[in-house]
Amino acid sequence: MKAGKTRSPKKEDFTPAEQRAARASRIEVSEADPYGWIAHSESDDKQNYHLFRDPASKRLVCTCADFIFRGDANPAYECKHVSAVLKYIGRRYLEQDYNPLRQQQQHAA
Repeated sequence: MKAGKTRSPKKEDFTPAEQRAARASRIEVSEADPYGWIAHSESDDKQNYHLFRDPASKRLVCTCADFIFRGDANPAYECKHVSAVLKYIGRRYLEQDYNPLRQQQQHAA
């Protein structure tokens, strides 16, 4: 490697969770009817995944094979669709519902 050049990270430099989170940014999310969210597949226009909040565990559940096989074994597991929906929910909350005054009031109490 030449002096002064920096090496850009390789895919292997990132954990699988970091790789999924990076791919999540390319996933389009929309509201599902009557509840939940739809994560549109990044590789197949005809494939969509339904996500919803499980009432018992209170976590997001995805219908993709990755989540089904890995999510049941590890409650902290997030597929790329779950990551995409969490980002979507966070952006919507900041745009529509976030009130910094409410946060200040909670800290003052």
